[in-house]
Amino acid sequence: MQYVLNSQSYDGGIAQGPRQESHGGSTYCAIAALHLMGRLDALGDEHDGKSRRARLLRWLFDRQSGGFNGRANKPQDACYAWWVGASILLLGKYGLVQTEPARAFVLSCQRAMGGVSKSPDTQYPDVMHTYLGLAGLTFINNSEDMQHLLPVDPALNCTVRTAERLKKLHVNNSN
Repeated sequence: MQYVLNSQSYDGGIAQGPRQESHGGSTYCAIAALHLMGRLDALGDEHDGKSRRARLLRWLFDRQSGGFNGRANKPQDACYAWWVGASILLLGKYGLVQTEPARAFVLSCQRAMGGVSKSPDTQYPDVMHTYLGLAGLTFINNSEDMQHLLPVDPALNCTVRTAERLKKLHVNNSN
């Protein structure tokens, strides 16, 4: 846990290690790890502007400019619908996300041949951006075109149904 806390950068995001650049992917991994350990409280009080949590939330919301980006001054990228979206959801603030622009960005990355690309101007889709873009869309459950996507557990990055089965197996095996 201390390594995660020491990896929080001056700007509020979390890097892959101390004194490195904040990144959406490493921020997600850190938040999910703290969540799974039951230690999100280590980030502090969200109402204290000086706390780790408040700085982190500010950094995460600064990643949205329609879709999300993973670092300051970088373009939007479909995969950050997951990395940043799941981070915000785990911190309990997804209701503050501008969901329609986030949804529209990911959908603009769809390709006629199938799949989702990194950005609207990237010609070819790939498996990573397809999966993470669609997984990020599962957080936006108010849209008719999202009704066929199964909800994804933001901490485990698997369907909620699978996460529930895993938890049940864990409980049964620990008895």
